Amino acid sequence: MVRLPEISWSDAKELFEETDVAILPVGSTEQHGPHNPLGTDHLVAEALSKNVGERANVAVLPVIPVGVSEHHRQFPGTLWVPPRIFRDYVKATALAVASHGIKKILIVNGHGGNTAALVEVAGELRREHGVFAAVMMAFPPAMMAMGSGHAGTGETSVNLYFHRQLVKMERAVDTKQKERLGPLEIKGFNSIGPAQFPWDTIDLTETGVLGPAGTVVESTKATEKLGKELMEPYIEAVAKFVEELKGADLGSLLSKPHK
Repeated sequence: MVRLPEISWSDAKELFEETDVAILPVGSTEQHGPHNPLGTDHLVAEALSKNVGERANVAVLPVIPVGVSEHHRQFPGTLWVPPRIFRDYVKATALAVASHGIKKILIVNGHGGNTAALVEVAGELRREHGVFAAVMMAFPPAMMAMGSGHAGTGETSVNLYFHRQLVKMERAVDTKQKERLGPLEIKGFNSIGPAQFPWDTIDLTETGVLGPAGTVVESTKATEKLGKELMEPYIEAVAKFVEELKGADLGSLLSKPHK
């Protein structure tokens, strides 16, 4: 077993003596349409981390389940923390495990809204604390390339693969995205004319199934088969990367001193 909460301190000691790599799953608790669980992002991040951890025999730290999700706040059940609090919590968690000798951390992030904060933390760990942290998305590039949107076909299919019992496909909807903010035309997610604005999900969709303005985002075509096709090659690829990370010399990964 590689999930840190499920092993004893003596087992952790043995595991940490074998490798200096650990996986930290991070996500959010936020709306994912009327059919997906609120925990989609952290549940997927944890499931991917567990699969990779078992294959690569590295520790999987407790999942961080609440992230930077204020833009979903109009949908009941969504939780969020300010970016500053989120950064401090992730950093403190990383430094705690680093105190036990884990100097390489792969952060598996299920929520795009967390990315900027996580990269900032990773930079601080690398430059100031001698800890190499890399940030990757829990959802595979093949899914992102589909352009199927938040809570759409790709994400729902991944949920069906990992957590079929939590998805209520009878509630899945295809949603035409709004195109105007008052009298102004929205382009993409956050552009109005030559400017950008701090968008909320509700500006584009009433269902939470989300994509660029004016598009139809589908969730009704999601299948467990598609989720399997998306995730299984990705699990293999990430496990291979973790093996490479295990073999890398820490010094070669850290920031070089400035003159």
